[in-house]
Amino acid sequence: MMTRDTIRTDSLEDAGPLSASGLLARRFRLWRGTDGRRQVFSVYAAEDAPDYPDAVAIAVRMEGTRRVPVWSGPAGAKARSAALANGAHEIHLRILPETDSGALAPL
Repeated sequence: MMTRDTIRTDSLEDAGPLSASGLLARRFRLWRGTDGRRQVFSVYAAEDAPDYPDAVAIAVRMEGTRRVPVWSGPAGAKARSAALANGAHEIHLRILPETDSGALAPL
């Protein structure tokens, strides 16, 4: 069951790193929602993700070299708890703009 705080992770697609190598590849990740648009997320270790009030978080579990989204919703303690509960290794954060950001915005 989906709550107001979460979005369906099966509708998210990992679109790869922001660049092919270096710091940008490790620090930023692209995700694509159902609308097809790519959006940039900052990558943090699950336990180190900051508490940004206007951000959407994706808890991500590593399966080999694949990144699998296991939860998505608001950043902060809720995201860190969901990451721990779902075996996620990373939390990817996107600070939301003042306007509608499309399919990856919280519902």
